[in-house]
Amino acid sequence: MQKALAEMIGTFAMVFVGGGVILLSEKYPNVIRPYFIPVTWGLVICTMIFAMGKISGAHFNPAVTLAFAVTQRISVSQVPVYWLSQCAGGLTAAILLIILKKI
Repeated sequence: MQKALAEMIGTFAMVFVGGGVILLSEKYPNVIRPYFIPVTWGLVICTMIFAMGKISGAHFNPAVTLAFAVTQRISVSQVPVYWLSQCAGGLTAAILLIILKKI
């Protein structure tokens, strides 16, 4: 349960912050410079790896989870739990961004 929650929070943060900076750069092009986007993505990824890495391994991506399962770094039985939590975190962030964009 802790691993699933960590993956959900990490994926949520990546999608929300990364997508959010893109939305802000579109809305305020003179304030949010284009180079802020990759810097923000890098910072949120680093932050989530430091915050959640010891709990879940900080995959935050179904393809990374699959690679870990194929290389036997996690058990195959954990893959569906990771995938569901990653998708739930990403979809929640995307829905929240859609709602905030309309405001």
